[in-house]
Amino acid sequence: MESTESFTHPPVSSPRPALVALAAIVLYWLSEYAAQVTTFGPGGELSPWGLQVAVAQSAVVVAGLVVALALVGRLDLLVRSVTVLFLVGGVLNQLLWTLFREAPQLYATEARVSLIRGIVHLVQIALLVWLLRAPLRQWLRAGLVMAVVFLGAKEIALRWFSVDEFYVFPDAAWADDYTPVDVEALYAAQDRLMGEQIAALAPGAPGEPDVFALALGGTADQSVFLTEVESVAGILDTQYGAGARTLRLANSHDHPTRYPLANRANLARALSEIGARQGQEDLAFLFLTSHGREDEFALEFYEAGTKNLTSDEFKAMLDDSGIGPAVIVVSACFSGSFIDDIEAPDRLVITAARGDRTSFGCRDGAEWTEFGESFFDRALRADPDPRKAFPVAAEDVARKEAADGLTPSLPQVSEGAEIGAVLDRVLAARALSTPGVD
Repeated sequence: MESTESFTHPPVSSPRPALVALAAIVLYWLSEYAAQVTTFGPGGELSPWGLQVAVAQSAVVVAGLVVALALVGRLDLLVRSVTVLFLVGGVLNQLLWTLFREAPQLYATEARVSLIRGIVHLVQIALLVWLLRAPLRQWLRAGLVMAVVFLGAKEIALRWFSVDEFYVFPDAAWADDYTPVDVEALYAAQDRLMGEQIAALAPGAPGEPDVFALALGGTADQSVFLTEVESVAGILDTQYGAGARTLRLANSHDHPTRYPLANRANLARALSEIGARQGQEDLAFLFLTSHGREDEFALEFYEAGTKNLTSDEFKAMLDDSGIGPAVIVVSACFSGSFIDDIEAPDRLVITAARGDRTSFGCRDGAEWTEFGESFFDRALRADPDPRKAFPVAAEDVARKEAADGLTPSLPQVSEGAEIGAVLDRVLAARALSTPGVD
């Protein structure tokens, strides 16, 4: 009788934990998508490129966990660590997006953003160390290893695999034929571009109230700002006859040399040129559109190395330029923070948002930002008096934000005691010179 040998097979591990970990990663990115839709409003779509970046970012984080757990001898906790980290990360991410919508002032400076990010990272590291269930004497070593490796992986993920293009609007995708900007040629063209605009800047008619205008678009990678520069310049010409007395500055990837750069040097020069030509009876209308932070206006053209404009710098430029009575419209997030620096008796200052609120509609391919459309394309186009146009625009902005479930941006206005008489003279003169204008 033949004997038989029994063979014992190693137990087959269940795939269920790995599937749960994968589900946790998917839930994290679904929550990220939902948060971006809630924050930026409807009408966008999931970007294929953003999806690829999300996969790459997740892979980097998981790889960091593999290295960290291997160094502390606990690779058996990998699946559990991935699951818990992404589930808790999703909750923390929702909290951060909620804070961004409800308390945007917390994100108004780089220091505050770094502090918030540091707190989130500490929570995640503490969670990972807790999962080790190590004896107390080993927690310090494990915590140090996990912190160094995990933070390194997160830094790589955030820096090289940013999900800024995760939720995009249909016309906001980068063109396949995108080519880098020739920075040398860009700067070589600046004297010519500024010179041509200044040479074409018409003088004011003696004794007649004229309007000199400046339209500036500060961010290069979203075409809406360039579009607003051109559209607002056209409206100011229609309403005030400012066409031949208008300077345009714009940062643009797609059309880098259409206008002079919107950098601090060109802005200071443009203001001075207007100030040199503006008579006592004239009005300057200054429009700046871009992104912003508290007391900071974005002049962003990465390849050109431009630096942002602070409210203190803008105040100094205005004071040094010799510009007289002015309407100043700053369309950017947190733009209300500029008011206390640039308001004056002979100025009407209008901003797209309160100093601690964001504004909306800044996306590539759009024709207008939300405030720009409400104030210029609807209100000012209907009534050339900016004092009357502002409340109409503020109400329109509030209506759109409420419909989209967005935190109110609360546009602001500051009217100096002396600017009203100047505006009345300009509007009266315009009405006389233009039949049909009341």
